[in-house]
Amino acid sequence: MLPPFRFNTIQRMRMIFLFIQISFCASALSQATSFNFRRLSTNEGLSDGIIHSFVQDKYGYIWIGTTYGLNRFDGINVRTFFSKPDDSTTLIDNYVMSVYCDKNNNLWVGTMKGLCRYDYATNKFIRYGSPITFTINDFREDKKGRLWLATNNGLWIVEQQKPSIRRFTLTDKPELSKKFQCSILQITESRHGDWYMATNLGIKIFNPLTNFYDEIKHDTLTPFSLSSDQVYSVSIDSSGNLWAICTSSQSILHKIDLEKHTIKYYDRFIDAKKKWRNNTLSEILTDNKGRVWVISNYSGLSLYDEKKDDFNDYLHDPYVPNSLLSNQNMAIYQDRDGIIWLGTAGYGISYFNPDKNLFSTIYPLLKAGNLISDTWCRAACEDKEGNLWLGTGKGIARYDKSWQSFTAFANDDEKKPILHYNSVRSLLEDDLGDIWIGTAKGVNRYHPSTGIMDFFNDDQGIPLTFFWMMAKDKNGGVWLGSTYGLYKYLRDKNRFDDLAKDSLLSKYAHQNVQALYADKQNRLWIGLLDVGLVMYDMGQKKQRLLTIKDSLISDTRFSSFAEDKNGIIWIGSELGLTAYDPKKNTSKFFTRENGLPSDRTNNIMVDSHNRVWIGTSNGLCMLSSDRKKIKRFDVNDGMLTNQFNEQSAYCTRSGFFVYPTYKGFLIFRPEDFHDSKSIIPVYITSFKIADKELTTNTEALQKIDLRYNQNFFSIALAGLNYMNASQCMYAYKLEPFDKDWIYTHKRELNYTNVPAGNYVFRYKVITDNPTWNVPEKTLEVSISEVFYKTWWFKTIMLLLIAAGIFSFYRYRLKQGKRIGLLQSKAQLLEKEKTVVQFENLKQQLNPHFLFNSLTSLRSLIRADPKTATHFLDSLSKTYRYLLRSGNSELVTLEEELNFIEVFIDLQKTRFKEGFKVNICVDPACYSKYIVPVTLQNLIENAIKHNTTGEESPLVIVIYVEDGYIVVKNNLQRYRIVETSNKRGLLSMCSLYKYLSDKPVVITENENHFMVKIPLI
Repeated sequence: MLPPFRFNTIQRMRMIFLFIQISFCASALSQATSFNFRRLSTNEGLSDGIIHSFVQDKYGYIWIGTTYGLNRFDGINVRTFFSKPDDSTTLIDNYVMSVYCDKNNNLWVGTMKGLCRYDYATNKFIRYGSPITFTINDFREDKKGRLWLATNNGLWIVEQQKPSIRRFTLTDKPELSKKFQCSILQITESRHGDWYMATNLGIKIFNPLTNFYDEIKHDTLTPFSLSSDQVYSVSIDSSGNLWAICTSSQSILHKIDLEKHTIKYYDRFIDAKKKWRNNTLSEILTDNKGRVWVISNYSGLSLYDEKKDDFNDYLHDPYVPNSLLSNQNMAIYQDRDGIIWLGTAGYGISYFNPDKNLFSTIYPLLKAGNLISDTWCRAACEDKEGNLWLGTGKGIARYDKSWQSFTAFANDDEKKPILHYNSVRSLLEDDLGDIWIGTAKGVNRYHPSTGIMDFFNDDQGIPLTFFWMMAKDKNGGVWLGSTYGLYKYLRDKNRFDDLAKDSLLSKYAHQNVQALYADKQNRLWIGLLDVGLVMYDMGQKKQRLLTIKDSLISDTRFSSFAEDKNGIIWIGSELGLTAYDPKKNTSKFFTRENGLPSDRTNNIMVDSHNRVWIGTSNGLCMLSSDRKKIKRFDVNDGMLTNQFNEQSAYCTRSGFFVYPTYKGFLIFRPEDFHDSKSIIPVYITSFKIADKELTTNTEALQKIDLRYNQNFFSIALAGLNYMNASQCMYAYKLEPFDKDWIYTHKRELNYTNVPAGNYVFRYKVITDNPTWNVPEKTLEVSISEVFYKTWWFKTIMLLLIAAGIFSFYRYRLKQGKRIGLLQSKAQLLEKEKTVVQFENLKQQLNPHFLFNSLTSLRSLIRADPKTATHFLDSLSKTYRYLLRSGNSELVTLEEELNFIEVFIDLQKTRFKEGFKVNICVDPACYSKYIVPVTLQNLIENAIKHNTTGEESPLVIVIYVEDGYIVVKNNLQRYRIVETSNKRGLLSMCSLYKYLSDKPVVITENENHFMVKIPLI
């Protein structure tokens, strides 16, 4: 985009014109500005409206010095800093004259009483020295890193280590030191490193490294002379010229050629014709493009035009909301992004970007009935000379091709009518260059070549009615749509055809034609209120009606039409935007659900990139060429209003779109807008814990540790987008607390009841990059557990519990050992008792057995000596076995069976055929063990309790089964049972408990008695 001050280019079209109608065909110069000025005042939080200085710090914040306090601005919020008498860490004084950010990113504040440096880490101020009686007006840093102060008491140097300041003196050049005993208001540096100082003793030139000195003063004896030694401001432009403001009785601007030693004076700022006689220039700025800007207390903001060697003035306009806030400006500054900041004398701040102004507005104010009021803007067209015709509710304004003067066409109550009616609804230039004017009460035609205005009425076949819109077909035919129908101009007859007799269009005659458009295929699109949309093909002589019933349109209240490069017809209405494809006879609809800010869509245009621009009742929208993204523009982007009129827009020959709105004509070149992926800085500006703000530097915060009861906190973000902060959309995520990214336009983010743990707060910002392909920043957040939930507390408790369990275990183990020992002793005693009892049993058995045996032996000796001898041998073997096994706990089954055979033999001697024993034992079991005389006791027990006789012998069976030796006898008890204490079997059972896991099994039924002894 070309610089706005080059008025020989089409950039002249980007100006806002304010004018008052003088008379028919009367011309006047108009007020021009092409910048979208934003405003910041005490209403938005500034501590004071008198602004002395600006600076941008390392983060991108704008610091503002006022007569009452220091302010930091982030695009939306203002943070204020004040001096407190009882706090040495605050400002030394509230009257801030100058602010400066050095190469080390230190922020310095010069006040009426001294110097301070802002400490970002603590959000406090460090004072340099005691309060002083002079004012710090400006700062300058030399190439050695020394910081210099321009004061009304000469030059001073900052001693940063002490901290203090000292006056600049040269002990070896006392005369030179005296040269700086003056009031120094401003310092600017040349490309050679020389400093030019604005002082009350002229311009002083000084090199801080070489101590070179020179001066430029007021001297009537030489042409190289200042108009006055009272120099307020100096600046060096890109050509090396020194600009200076000198003021004595009048304020004069100087352009000083330092090489040719010539000076040019500019006294235009005290022009009496402009009522600027008492105007005082305040400051000069050379911006990053080399442009020279001048501010003053009357003439507002002025930009130097080198080609014209003159200035363009930008003034406050009460009718233009985005004009300069005030003409009384006293401070000017440009930040790193190119934004220029203007401080006023009591009103606040204006700021703008001279190189980023997509939108401009022509805002005609026409007199109607001697009253000046807001004017609705409705139609536009361009004539063959390049003049712009603008139709409003109060008449027409014609701007000449330079767009710097205008001609008004409007009726005055006391004069002859110029138009049918001042309320103009449509404009059209025909092939002959004539301008057709559709009003609310008839049609006019103006001939620029002759200056004649035609009035059409019923004599030419056209009624005095409301004419909504006009169109021109490929053949040059002029079509007019009105509330009383569609009309075509017949040039050869100089009259109009109402098409009532047309075979295709007669049925639509005298219908309310609300919108009209001729496309590239020479088809006429006719929007009929409450009927539908008629497509009339003038070449093929056919027509088609689109209605709501066939779902091809959404509404019959039409505003405008447009055709894109794909042949799609775009239809604006009250109920949304429709894209109709004539080839496929299908439609696609766009409403608020698709991203439009309003369903009322007007002023449709298609640019060279095939993007669709739509004026709505709530802002301007751009539909991307792929039809997937809608970009909205509003008053924050430089428009005067968000509401667009229900008419058509216009494209000039040079490619500018002209959109009628409720406050002026919006003008822009659509190709100047590019889908950018702008990256703006984003910071955490505030971190509050339970509404108590963190006092540390949150912008540099990378990690924060919170206690368990600090899990309620809020975070404020700021994306530094000064020209349109509302565009900022933030994405944030507290991992792992938040599962997904959260997207919002809100800057204040709140978290409540966050569990203890370690988190990462991720955040980023975009303005117009929906892909979110931008860098992100992070903050580590650690929330400690309540002490009884901490790992160390749990560890201690676990250790204590483990120690308790271990102690209890050891106690129980000890007790168990004691109990086990006692139980072992008890078992041993029980075993010993059982053994004793069994031994007693054996001892009791032996005498009884011996008695019976001896009795039997006596009988045998008399009757059968030979058998008696055998009996005696068996008896001997029996007692030998008893004696041998008496000291053994166990014997093999084989030994026991051998013994039993002898014992059985003895018993058979006694009972003859009345006693039988069958032994069926597998020899494989002979190696098993058994308690000695177990089988003898069982056999003896059977003999003891049962009768024996030849007729009913006692039969004992001995066999092995499932690891048991089984002794089974038939049951034939004595009628009179011998007394038994049953201790024999019980003692045997108790004894085997200690020898085997298997129990002794004793069973009895009607026929048998059986004892099973486990083999060991």
